[in-house]
Amino acid sequence: MTNQNVTLDLFTEAAKTALASCNSLRNMHDTAKKLIDKKELGQDFDPKRNNAFEMPVALLQCNVEESIRSEFDQEQIRSIADAYLAGDYVKPLGVAPTNGKLRVVLGFTSYQALLLANSEGAGIKRVWVVQVDGGRAKEVVRQCVDSFSVAVSPLDLAKAYSELVNVHNYSAEQIALETHRNERHVRKMLALLDVPEEVREMVGNGQVSVTRALSADRQCKAKGQDTVVHMKEQLEQAQRNGSNKITSKSVGAAPAALYGRKDLDVAAPVLVQLADQLENALPIMEAAPEDLSITLKLSAADFDLKELALSLANLRAAYKSAQGTTEALAKAV
Repeated sequence: MTNQNVTLDLFTEAAKTALASCNSLRNMHDTAKKLIDKKELGQDFDPKRNNAFEMPVALLQCNVEESIRSEFDQEQIRSIADAYLAGDYVKPLGVAPTNGKLRVVLGFTSYQALLLANSEGAGIKRVWVVQVDGGRAKEVVRQCVDSFSVAVSPLDLAKAYSELVNVHNYSAEQIALETHRNERHVRKMLALLDVPEEVREMVGNGQVSVTRALSADRQCKAKGQDTVVHMKEQLEQAQRNGSNKITSKSVGAAPAALYGRKDLDVAAPVLVQLADQLENALPIMEAAPEDLSITLKLSAADFDLKELALSLANLRAAYKSAQGTTEALAKAV
């Protein structure tokens, strides 16, 4: 039997005593290294330091165009600036050393907050930074992951995923893996870029969710309808109902086919019977009169009157559906 696991897990009484006297992470780090060298502490306890450094603010260089965000949350900037002013902890900026400068590639919101804090007298000359390696693709990935803590708009996230696919040859599966999201989410965000620009703007303005916009676009295309016209009508309806967002509550359920072929097959025979009755009741006319009175006697012996009423209701629903309004199909009772 090997004693490798025992060696890795080694934690002697001498090591416990030595670590108990440490009162800082740096002290624990240095002490643990020495204990491992003395074989009094196993490799499982080997401490690691990340690549964080406290560097001069004067070396920072930031191009906001490299951010995946098209707009920055001013309230978030204000909040982080207050933390800088108070001397509280702020997450290190992600940087890439470039031509003697520290190019900010992660933490664009924090960088703007730093500038704001210094403009208000914070006098911060050094900040903690971490190095981000791997080039532009990894920078975009890290920014997408960072969106968990500071939200990014759906459109900005969709464009970031698109850059990874079209510029850096990522697959949706790879994006999902590296950004810690599920693949369905990634594909949905990529699909958002295929809907009309006006609808994307509605998503960006918070007037409709990504899921509803995609669903409406698919249904409109299937029916040969104009998605933009449909969504504008939906928004107008939501606003009439006192809401600025298209939801099931503000406009009703998402559009669905109200009248299918099976409904037509059921309704057609009884409607044909009604058409025969009307044709028999109409007099022979050389020209259409201005007024015409017709008396129809519909007998239960000739008609299933309940089915006739149901068929007429569904025919009306089909017509309204074709006109872009919604009405539920009647159900037999």
